[in-house]
Amino acid sequence: MSTSQLRDGIAPAPVTGSIPVMERQRPPSRAVFTRWLLVLPLIVIIGLAVLWPMGSILLRSFTPEGTASFSDGFTFEHYASIFADDVLRNVTWGTLKLGVYSTVGTVIFTFPVAYLLSRLKARTAGVLLLVLLLPFWVSILVRLFSYTTILGRNGIINGIIKFFGGDGVELLFNTPAVVIGMIAYLSPYMLLILYAGMTGIDQSLVTVAKTMGASGMQIFRRIIMPLIMPSLISGSLLVFVLALGFFLTPAILGGPKNMTIPVYIEQQIGIYQWGSASATGIVLAVVSLIGYAIAMRIAGTSIFIPSAGAGSKGSTQAEPLPKNATTAVSWIFTVALMAFMILPLLVVVPTAFGDTSQVQFPPKGFTLDWFSEVLTSPTWTDAISKSFVVGLSVAILSPLMALGVARVIQQTRRPWVKSLLMVVSFAPLVIPVILLAIGNFDVQNGLRMTGSTIGLIPLHVIISYPLALLVITNALNRQDRALEEAAWSMGISRIRTFWTIVVPSIVPALMAAAVLSFVTSWDEAVLSYFQTGSYPTLPVQIFSLIKSGVTPAVPAISVLLMLPVVIVTLVLIIRQLPRKSKKLQNPAEAAQ
Repeated sequence: MSTSQLRDGIAPAPVTGSIPVMERQRPPSRAVFTRWLLVLPLIVIIGLAVLWPMGSILLRSFTPEGTASFSDGFTFEHYASIFADDVLRNVTWGTLKLGVYSTVGTVIFTFPVAYLLSRLKARTAGVLLLVLLLPFWVSILVRLFSYTTILGRNGIINGIIKFFGGDGVELLFNTPAVVIGMIAYLSPYMLLILYAGMTGIDQSLVTVAKTMGASGMQIFRRIIMPLIMPSLISGSLLVFVLALGFFLTPAILGGPKNMTIPVYIEQQIGIYQWGSASATGIVLAVVSLIGYAIAMRIAGTSIFIPSAGAGSKGSTQAEPLPKNATTAVSWIFTVALMAFMILPLLVVVPTAFGDTSQVQFPPKGFTLDWFSEVLTSPTWTDAISKSFVVGLSVAILSPLMALGVARVIQQTRRPWVKSLLMVVSFAPLVIPVILLAIGNFDVQNGLRMTGSTIGLIPLHVIISYPLALLVITNALNRQDRALEEAAWSMGISRIRTFWTIVVPSIVPALMAAAVLSFVTSWDEAVLSYFQTGSYPTLPVQIFSLIKSGVTPAVPAISVLLMLPVVIVTLVLIIRQLPRKSKKLQNPAEAAQ
């Protein structure tokens, strides 16, 4: 029986002398019901945590008083003020400039690094990638705190300047500080996209061009750049759109002159100006949607989780990495990017052991009291407990929901159904997080759910579920359908086949999706900041202390958060290192 016959539900005529094979088929109505049942959790949570809040925000943007009801009238005044009000126009212009600066800086930093990684041996490139991506798994608030330690008035750089007799300079709460923080956050995204595009280039094209006498610059201009251009454009658009929605970075590293649209929205909500905040948020969402649509049109879903192409990978002994100026510059940028990403985190470590009540570098004295405070004080233990409960719940719910939707995507033959499910699934990642935050705050405040754990869990699910979906969908697509079809042909039901054959074979992917969901929830701060109120999660607790006044308890918790990331990264690096294979030798052969 061929797999195509089984897939189409066609039973072949039994061959003489063979045992007839029977396949259990489900009625069309039952199949449709099962698929609706699998996607029902997605429909419910998107409706409650995305459509309802966004509808409320959209409604508020058109009412004179910013209320969620047309009983007060209808107006475009809030949208007109975006272009007429001098303050709001400056905020919009400043947000766009920060987006451009950070995008250009990110491309300049990561392009040479991606080129070098694509030309190195796979094992060497893997080790370097692990090192470069290590900060990506560290909490964004820890990274931002590290830059306040370096750039502050009493920070490391100013300390060096004063040591040589100079006066301190303002390096914090200005545009350069915000751009530095944004580049540090965006670099891993751009690096992965460019690296995926460059490894997808067929190296035989380069070899042929060299045999025809083309110079290195000609090969770069006429072969590499045209092939990498889609990745470059889509990556730049993605980075730019992400930069427009930044809230934490300008809120911590920026000053009054660096107010961005998300920070402006947060301030307007604080003074109950819902109309202006909602209209500004809707405009930001429309710009983001256009940017994502263009990027996905160019590069598809690879802008979210890039994967290397099918071209021949890296250098070979027959074609070693050339020792020229390009290679030297690429190595310089790679080392610089490593220092830029990792050194700030190393600075945080010693400040956690100082015995002064304020964070200082270098620290004075030595104590473990701050670690004791973090692990025993109710202020910290309650926040840690809440983050853990929410993260564990999300680690269970997101992969389960993703498993059902991924199964429907795998089974359905209608392309529009697959596309619709992917669009709906990724909607929470496309909408600016500040808009989701105020929308859900609006809805949950009316339901008296703000501050509750049960109200926070669905908010974290909607942002972690899309990543779990990609992991599980890729795993299901790699499965051999012949195993399922063989089980069906033996009369085993599809449900039993799925749970006894398919699910056990993708357990590693399910575990990866659970870990990814937990980490995403554990680090989420913006949605939690608006929802938690007086019962903060750990990221919100850290954010509040960074804004109000940092004690050494913040670097202490930062060290505890970094420790598991460093351990896992070291384990992965060790596994990437080459091992000497020990071959067992036959004693008789050894004697010859």
